[in-house]
Amino acid sequence: MVYDSQSDNDRISSMNNTTLDERAFKVFFKENFTALCGFCQYKFGFDITIAKEAVHTAFIRLWENRGTVSPVLSLKAYMYKIVINISLDILKHRKVKEQHEMYVVQNTPASLYNHDYESADFKELKNDIDNAVSELPEQMRKVFELSRYEGLKYIEIANHLGISVKTVETQMSRALVKLRQKLAIYLPLYFLILSF
Repeated sequence: MVYDSQSDNDRISSMNNTTLDERAFKVFFKENFTALCGFCQYKFGFDITIAKEAVHTAFIRLWENRGTVSPVLSLKAYMYKIVINISLDILKHRKVKEQHEMYVVQNTPASLYNHDYESADFKELKNDIDNAVSELPEQMRKVFELSRYEGLKYIEIANHLGISVKTVETQMSRALVKLRQKLAIYLPLYFLILSF
């Protein structure tokens, strides 16, 4: 195959040209996917599923940003950097989720533990909340987590993410609407909990 002998820089050039050479990208993907997955597993302790997800996301970012990648960069080194950044985001998301779980446990009235509410309904609610938050678009999810789980103010979130305060307000408002829609079946349970 003619692409096997191409250097990383030649591949960048062929991906940047007007024909958008998908073959060069596919070859680069096949040559590096397994090694990048192994790197994720070793460096970050991910299981194979999360490692594959991180690497797939990295390749998607590479493809989406192929026009801005400098031909003087090593494509492999660039990919490892993308994978590292994505993996760090995954670890940070895990930490935020764990902090939120701790917050919920610490701030749940003890009287709730003496009722049957703790059984399947609460476990299902927790899973549904986690799923609903994870299904939010990336920026919306980050805004929500920074506000609700880390307790940052809108201006702090705006500075952290490099967006305007108005964008933070809009994203937060939309996130709450989406979460209310997805979790509407739990509203009666929510009001019952508040009555204690």
